[in-house]
Amino acid sequence: MIRKPLAEALIDSLTRHMGADYSAASFQPHGAGCINDTYKVVGNVKEPVFLKVGTFDALAMYQTEAKGLALLAQCEAIRIPQMLFCEQMENHSVLALEYIELQPVGLTQAQRFGQGLAQLHSITAQQFGLDHNNFIGRTPQINQRCDSWWDFFSQMRLTPQKKLAQLKGLRSQVLAQLDLLIECVGDAMQQRMEGQTIHASLLHGDLWNGNVAVDETGKPVIYDPAVYFGDAETDIAMSKMFGALPQGVYEAYHEVHPPGQCIALRHQLYDLYHWLNHFNLFGVTYLGQVENTLQSVLSQLEQ
Repeated sequence: MIRKPLAEALIDSLTRHMGADYSAASFQPHGAGCINDTYKVVGNVKEPVFLKVGTFDALAMYQTEAKGLALLAQCEAIRIPQMLFCEQMENHSVLALEYIELQPVGLTQAQRFGQGLAQLHSITAQQFGLDHNNFIGRTPQINQRCDSWWDFFSQMRLTPQKKLAQLKGLRSQVLAQLDLLIECVGDAMQQRMEGQTIHASLLHGDLWNGNVAVDETGKPVIYDPAVYFGDAETDIAMSKMFGALPQGVYEAYHEVHPPGQCIALRHQLYDLYHWLNHFNLFGVTYLGQVENTLQSVLSQLEQ
């Protein structure tokens, strides 16, 4: 339930940005997030609006989310929610987005979704990373640009998560294994993938199945991004971590972008970043996934 002072401040912003008919708007809780409160703006309004409401210091997170959405909007095959405004008010930060009536990606939309994702990943850059840092969940995500994908992945993905895990009390044995992986992953993977080039593709960055949908026309929709340029298979790996999308998505996708070498090992590596982040955000519930994935990756690299 939105407190009255915040509701009044929201209505003031809505009328300034969207028009006078939002002066009588009301707010319905919409969805269940672990980071933000989310609402649908309803009433006698021209168009409903989706609101994210967080703490006062969440503004930077919302601002980089808006930047990420703008980058993703380069892909015409995927619908990206339009940012309406992003402000601080009444000791809160607020991100207002276009409201889209979302539906799960079903079998009939699978091919279109896979083709759209392939088009997104066809947008490339010269270097891996991004011109600004952003967030993966609440965790700062470092995007300093690198010429080498494996340098970027070890230094900008695994190393920051390892440092956070150390502060969170991750066991010294696991930290030592992470240090070993960070040290060897670049040379080991380059040897295994000799002759294959990894391109710096535009990534959603947090593409689990809770951040994908289709709209009322069946057009793919993605949201809640953690954007950067990297190996396209990082998005594919993430999309399978908490329940895969329909198989037709991957079949259509890989017709455009074949998976290439060491795909199972690469997926485990990329999943490790997200398991570490979940451990750092949510605690020991994810310790088993961190340990099992790390041990599996190291054992394969030693072969």
